[in-house]
Amino acid sequence: MASFDEPLRELLLQTDDLEWVEKSLDGLSHKMLWRDPETEASIALVRFEKGSGIPSTHKHASNQFMFCLSGRYVYVPTGVTLVKGSFYWNPKGLVHGPTLAEETSVLLEVYDGPHYPERPAFYDNDEDAR
Repeated sequence: MASFDEPLRELLLQTDDLEWVEKSLDGLSHKMLWRDPETEASIALVRFEKGSGIPSTHKHASNQFMFCLSGRYVYVPTGVTLVKGSFYWNPKGLVHGPTLAEETSVLLEVYDGPHYPERPAFYDNDEDAR
């Protein structure tokens, strides 16, 4: 984090120049755009391939915000469906899921702190849960 003594600077990323990084959950990849190492807040593009999704209920250690850029992404128990232009807010601690990508879906995902209180079983390593 910059101090008052350090000059501020802008950062520009061309997301098309970034590679999709596969996670240990089949069908899920991401492009990390920004992460605060102190708070663990983050902004990323996430992609769920058609037929993939989060397989079980879970909760987050912070607020989760998602904006759907493309696709059709469904929260199965509630029927909440994200399509292009949808904005979704999932409050900290709310148990939700499983989910299903009915079409390949790309979402802009923002967390205002750490993702999970503990690593969910659907990831096989701690890095994927960040």
